[in-house]
Amino acid sequence: MALEEFDFLSRNGRDRIQAWIYTPVVPPRGIVQLIHGLGEHSRRYFRLITQLLDQGFVVAADDHAGHGKTAMVSGIWADTGPEGAEAVVADEQTLREKVTARFPELPYFVFGHSWGSIIARMLTVREPKGISGLLLCGIAAQVRSMDTLDLEAVQAAIGDTDGSRPAEEFLPALFEGFVSRYEDVEGPTDWVALDRDVVRDHKVDPLNRFGEPLSLRFLHDFVALYRESNESQTLARIPTDLPVLILAGDQDPVTNYGEGAYRVANVLAEAGNRRVRTCVYSGFRHEVHNEPPIREDVTDEILTFLDANLS
Repeated sequence: MALEEFDFLSRNGRDRIQAWIYTPVVPPRGIVQLIHGLGEHSRRYFRLITQLLDQGFVVAADDHAGHGKTAMVSGIWADTGPEGAEAVVADEQTLREKVTARFPELPYFVFGHSWGSIIARMLTVREPKGISGLLLCGIAAQVRSMDTLDLEAVQAAIGDTDGSRPAEEFLPALFEGFVSRYEDVEGPTDWVALDRDVVRDHKVDPLNRFGEPLSLRFLHDFVALYRESNESQTLARIPTDLPVLILAGDQDPVTNYGEGAYRVANVLAEAGNRRVRTCVYSGFRHEVHNEPPIREDVTDEILTFLDANLS
């Protein structure tokens, strides 16, 4: 494996986005752009990255503004800057342009987990040309608390400020009900995975600041982008000939316990896409790619999807 580590200026004009391109030792067959979720960072996917490299895929990844190493460098956590979540979509397009300039002839796939699934959808809607497949893992869809959060109240709290104040008063509503279905609750992030070790790792990772309060402006724009990515008219703009793989757990509140995954798949099908595959894993929660009993099956689904759509 060859690893190139670099940075580039975020669309927000404030952050230097920390990014990585992983290149396999064998001749590469394709590119996977990996887009991480809320509060975490891209190196939490190193197991999947390694398996993609072993199968001949270049992997491009970064840590979003306010996240991971990018936040370590800037000192600013859980805030994506004055352009909010829109800047993150633009930054992912910048990364895409950088990696395709290096490997212009390779098929290009976009993988997004959780918040990354929102960003991946919007990136595909806005810049669909050249994308060979879209993979949506732990897809954020029909999240009840995000569908009902009062964005007007968030905007009122921002008022005439820059919105960088922590949105602590709104965070209970953002994650309301996330563990209410479970009988084995030990902590507020038990929805992340059924496996206790995965939940513990999620909690103690020093670059994984999920508990950091989002800024008011980031909260507002994060929820607004989530809603836009799930609108039927937005999903209908995803090319109908684009292969799509949706992965979720039926005990995951971020996908409304599987229903959100099926709803997105159905909207795509109704728009004319006959190349959508949906896998909902019974008994498992948010990070299906990390759950030990099924993670090899999930990886096999990903690799099979990539292999089938290389041409």
